[in-house]
Amino acid sequence: MSCVDVKKIKMSILELRNIYRDRLNVSNQECDYIYKVILEDLCYIDPIKIALDPNFIVPENSKKLILDSLNRICDNYPLDYIISKKNFYGYDFFVNEAVLIPRPETEELVKWILENNNMDVTLSDVSEKALEVCNRNKINLNSNVKLIKLDLNSKLQHSKKYDLIVSNPPYLSTKEAHKIGENVKYEPEIALFAPINKPLHFYEKIFEFASTNLNKNGEIYLEINPIFIEDFSQLLSRFNPNDVNFRDDFRGKKRLVKVLF
Repeated sequence: MSCVDVKKIKMSILELRNIYRDRLNVSNQECDYIYKVILEDLCYIDPIKIALDPNFIVPENSKKLILDSLNRICDNYPLDYIISKKNFYGYDFFVNEAVLIPRPETEELVKWILENNNMDVTLSDVSEKALEVCNRNKINLNSNVKLIKLDLNSKLQHSKKYDLIVSNPPYLSTKEAHKIGENVKYEPEIALFAPINKPLHFYEKIFEFASTNLNKNGEIYLEINPIFIEDFSQLLSRFNPNDVNFRDDFRGKKRLVKVLF
């Protein structure tokens, strides 16, 4: 099949599936999952046709989407960006290269936080493009959250106080860049990497912000980098918290923390 110019011939839904299996260096099960997602979310074709109507000729525009998507996947482009969607905590969120793709670890943090009910939520980000994505999801999900632009590196004062502060700040060190997956290179660096030689920079900024903007008996929930757990604990001791509670993520690493002041 690799010797044929597939763009010039009509192809069945099964033939295209086999091209995915031939080119993707993953198991057939994972390959079929990817192919079905592309069919359903990009082409609006029911994947059941693979089994019930394997000779179904895929329309030309859909075939182009399927093959173009395959080329991008072969270049490690994230599937979630291709379909502009990621399911997170039971909800489908619009995503693009302006925002990180939500991870399972962050779902664990959200589950912990949602032990508190009836919250009035304000979302903040330093990136205008990320806030545009937030606003799109706010509309799609019929949410009443507030959106604000906030730069923790700015000296400008923020007047509002909060009972809860939640953050998954940039916490990867530049030394870890070679360890992350090839597909992560398409995600925004500003949301991934801490400043060089300052892996806890944003945690320090969050605690400084909390010192003036967190109500008495307030709580901070954070996702942290497990390799800097000792340095994080030392940093935290400077701000005299009332209580600190670490939790392991599903991989058994200390990645979640709740701090009470």
